[in-house]
Amino acid sequence: MHERVEQSNTGGTAPPPGRGGAAGRTPDPSAVVAGSTLLVERALSEGRRNFDALGRSWDLLPGVFSPALTSSTGFYTRHLPFPQGGRFLEIGCGAGVTAVQAALSGCAEVTAVDIGPAAAANTARNARRHGVSSRVRVVVGDVFDAVSDTGYDLVFWAIPYVAVPEDYEHPCDLTRAVFDAGHHCCRAYLAGARTVLAPRGRLFLGFGDIGYRDTMEDLAAAHGWRPELLAAERAEPDHHIEHQMFELHDTTRAAGAV
Repeated sequence: MHERVEQSNTGGTAPPPGRGGAAGRTPDPSAVVAGSTLLVERALSEGRRNFDALGRSWDLLPGVFSPALTSSTGFYTRHLPFPQGGRFLEIGCGAGVTAVQAALSGCAEVTAVDIGPAAAANTARNARRHGVSSRVRVVVGDVFDAVSDTGYDLVFWAIPYVAVPEDYEHPCDLTRAVFDAGHHCCRAYLAGARTVLAPRGRLFLGFGDIGYRDTMEDLAAAHGWRPELLAAERAEPDHHIEHQMFELHDTTRAAGAV
């Protein structure tokens, strides 16, 4: 059985960028955007078509953000408690490292979603390369719009956490891996997670200290989630960014809501 690559083209609205800055420091918006733009430009010019991560070699297709440019992919993947024999859903799968590692780590079913067709194809390719294509289903879509099933034991997204205005127009799919226009990604993730989670499923979010953590926490509270910081790390090649892993606890469940 080979993975299916499916497409969904739906959009959404988003609130304007929020107040404040990351916990512990306030990022300079212009400097953060400028630095992130340079990172995208470097990714676009990346000539390498393979990379190493987590002790394995991986394929990289043109137009897909290279995990070799940041320590975030390895950090998040190492800290996720993949459900043994369970179901894992990743939004924003990119080159497929985390989704494939989930299958290699014992998940029975993995669904990997990305808004970029090239990223979805890259994930499918790496699933084949590492012998887990029968357990990795790949879909193209915006956040949860292309996910038609439910009952996932663990859901994760390393959201693009560089805030830009809502009217920002993405010039390419690579910028969607970095910039969150009007906090659309964060809002859509927090608003829709309950539609795909199992009754006791767990929700995780990857973030960074160049993002607006107070805005993320406000959006989480508005949708009935309480973020808990589980781990943080700075490492090469992007030591200037602290990557952060959050688990989001359902406050409606804790309150006994149905």
